[in-house]
Parts: sequence; structure tokens; C-alpha cells
Amino acid sequence: MNYLMSGTHVGATRRVSPTWVAMFLICLINAPMATPPLVPQDTVCLRDMKQTVLKAPEELLFDIVWGGWSFSWVHAGQATLDLLPTSNPKVWQIRSQAWCNGFFQSFYPVQDTVTSFINAQGIYPLKFQKFLNEGSYHTRLFAEYDQQKHLLKTKDTTLSIDPFTHDILSAFYYIRTQPLTVGKGFELAAVSGKKKYRLQVLCLREETVEVPAGTFPCVVVEPILKDDGLFKAKGKLWIWLTRDARHLPVKMESKIPVGSIKAELVHIGNR
Repeated sequence: MNYLMSGTHVGATRRVSPTWVAMFLICLINAPMATPPLVPQDTVCLRDMKQTVLKAPEELLFDIVWGGWSFSWVHAGQATLDLLPTSNPKVWQIRSQAWCNGFFQSFYPVQDTVTSFINAQGIYPLKFQKFLNEGSYHTRLFAEYDQQKHLLKTKDTTLSIDPFTHDILSAFYYIRTQPLTVGKGFELAAVSGKKKYRLQVLCLREETVEVPAGTFPCVVVEPILKDDGLFKAKGKLWIWLTRDARHLPVKMESKIPVGSIKAELVHIGNR
């Protein structure tokens, strides 16, 4: 049940794979880290987005629901997705935390944490950390982005990357800063595990949706992984972003190997 950034099998341009899907869905079942990660001492801003969409702190609470092929939606738990200031005024922290309800926790205990530190002006990643403990599966990933030298460093690998390459959490927030015009799209560079990708984001349609937090006019966007120019359907993800100045994610839905999963906004804090 590891749906986090574990690296995906890429053959061509394709729909977002289930591993990427679940990262956009706030890393389905996460729990707080025992030791807070160290804040990067970023001193050079390589670009200024001059964006007004993102402001820290921002705290979003979601209901996580799961549906299979032969049963209706089941409430699996709740999750938070937070954009937080840090001790370094040039750096923001994206923190993904969540918890499953007692039914799911009883047969599949999970303790995961995913964190991304980004440059607050440029909206690009500086440091990424992932801790997964899912049943008998355990893994850790540390990645540091040298955006000046265009390098990504993990424990055992150094990769050359395109300028302003994203991790999956920073990509999510960068998407929110962009103009969302139906029928148009944009691309960005991203890394999953140790694999580099081009991520195309399509603005599909306008739609008003009702979630526990209220009713919101939205633009529905879909991220698609690109590679060799061919197309393969490997999974789909849809994100509903509000059409106001905040571009808040109010709903996310995807297909996964065991049915479908969606996140619906419950509460907006610190705005």
C-alpha cells in the first residue's frame, strides 16, 4: 500500500501513476515525525514569483474517503496539508500529516511523514524528506536541491536536474500560483524518488463542488507525466482548485489499484 514517492515505471507520456497520485492526495496515511527536520539555511533567492496566492501560515484539513469496485465510499481518516513559516524568513515548510481511523489502523498500521522546504519567493524546493512505515514496509528518503548548480543530492546519488525542478509537494503549491485558464496548461520539471519527469498540467473545466467546508466554484486540473511522446493510461488524478485568488485545493480524486480515493476540504485555517 505504498503510494508515496517510491519511483514509477516510465515508458512514455502517460497519465500520472498511482504513486504520484497519492502524493498529491496529501500522502494518504501520515503521522508526525519524532524529530523536526532542520530548516535549510537558504540565503540566495534565484527568482521572485511575485505571487499573491500563497501565504504562510495556511492550514488545510481534509476528510479522506476510499471506495472500491463493489462498495460505496468509506471514511478512512483525515489529513492536514500545511504551509508554515520557519525560523528562516526566506524558507517555508510544506508539511503533510494524516491519520487513519481505528478500523484501518487495526489491520494496517501506518506512520509516514513527508516534508518539503521551499524558497518562499521563488516557490522551488530546497529539501525533501520522506519517512515511510507501512505494515512491514519501511523506507527513508532524504533529498537536497542545489538549485544554483542544478543538482539533486540523495544519500547515495547525485542527479543533474533542470532549473527549478520540483518535488511532488512543492509542485502542488507551484501549480496553485499559476493562471488557471480552461483549455490551457503548463509544464514543470519534477523528481520522484531518483527519476526525473516533465509534468504537464491541464486545466480541464470549471465546476462548482460541494465539500464539508462549503460550496466552491473551481477549475478542475489534471497533471500528466510526459516522457517519449507516446501515451499510456496508468492512472488519473483530478484536483479542484478554487477560482478565487487563493486557488485552494478543495477536492482531489484519483484511481488507485484498489479502487478510488478522494480528499475533501473540511476546514481552512490561518488565512
